[in-house]
Amino acid sequence: MLFLVTVSVGLSKIQIGMAVPNPLRQIQEPVGATFISYGPDGTSVEVVESFGHYEAEYAAIRKGAAIFAMPERGLVEVEGTDRTEFLHRMVTNDTSTLEPGQGRRAFLLNNKGRIIADLIVLQAAERIWLDLDVFDAAQLKSELDRYLFTEDVTLYDQSAQYAHLSIHGPASLKILEAAAESAIPDLAPLAHTKVPICDSTCVVYRRDETGTPGLHVIAPVDSVESIYTRLADTVGGLVPDVDAAAGPGPKRALVGRAIGWSAYNIARIEAGTPLYHVDFGPDCLPHETGILDEAVSFTKGCYCGQEIVARMQSLGHPKRVLVGLSFADERMPVAGAQVFAQPDREEAIGVVTSSTISPMLGGRAIAFAMVKWGRHRSGTSLAVWAEGEVTSATVQMLAFL
Repeated sequence: MLFLVTVSVGLSKIQIGMAVPNPLRQIQEPVGATFISYGPDGTSVEVVESFGHYEAEYAAIRKGAAIFAMPERGLVEVEGTDRTEFLHRMVTNDTSTLEPGQGRRAFLLNNKGRIIADLIVLQAAERIWLDLDVFDAAQLKSELDRYLFTEDVTLYDQSAQYAHLSIHGPASLKILEAAAESAIPDLAPLAHTKVPICDSTCVVYRRDETGTPGLHVIAPVDSVESIYTRLADTVGGLVPDVDAAAGPGPKRALVGRAIGWSAYNIARIEAGTPLYHVDFGPDCLPHETGILDEAVSFTKGCYCGQEIVARMQSLGHPKRVLVGLSFADERMPVAGAQVFAQPDREEAIGVVTSSTISPMLGGRAIAFAMVKWGRHRSGTSLAVWAEGEVTSATVQMLAFL
């Protein structure tokens, strides 16, 4: 059973404030889209919160295909004959072994081992693309430029030239093939390929962050409105007429709709996907993120911050770590709520970073929280202030599904 839910996200990136206009707003707003602002103080981008149908948007992720515009994503392009070797020396994961068409998750760290950027590294034959938070792109370029001396490497912030769309759900590949009017290979995680849509060449990579197949489309910004519309047209529009689709006559072959942040956020929390600047941030070490194995290699050579990461791996542990919290009922703590070792709330040992009500878990509350080491082990019972009272929570791994 699906129902209306409230979603809570934390830290500093999701807020209401002055927003840079979303280039797709002119086609989103007329069909009922509401917006939230994503970004640091002083600047932000508009992201659709919902098209007014939370239950149907969430259901599209689980049962069909959900089309999500992601203006919060940016892109840095790396060119030059030394690009692969240079980037490998800079980031936490092994990118030297990537073949064209492959991808890998990695962090860029400062010399104290703190995270500057969370990256999806996409290796192409002629360039490397770094998919990241749009508000980290300029800093990433500046930071990498500082380490360039005689290498043949050039970095370009392409965030204003490309837009980011994604499709989530079991029918995501069929939707993309219908929009492209051509067959597309079933990609491995983070693998990517070029796909022509609306007379433009897009780069598509796979990332299943909602617990269903996810295809991310990097499209030229001049064509993104046409591509977004083409994707939506394959399922009857951004907000399809459900009554018409359920009526007499031929049934629609492809089922889906456009979605907003709220539905996406529910699904990614259920799937155990933390977000940089939401669940962990620039004050964090890789060991604190809950995704260490995905983003860090301990067999590659040196990189900035590597000594701190290696020392922690071999000699110690972080002071805190991101975990999942499972609740017995629908009482949901908001992002920023303190986590306590005992119900008397005398010892605060962490803070909730994201939370939601999970349709897949029968309407129970779930959350991510950054908690003190020693209280992070699965099965540990903790106390959290939720909806005006103390409620109990059980620590578990990040993925709830």
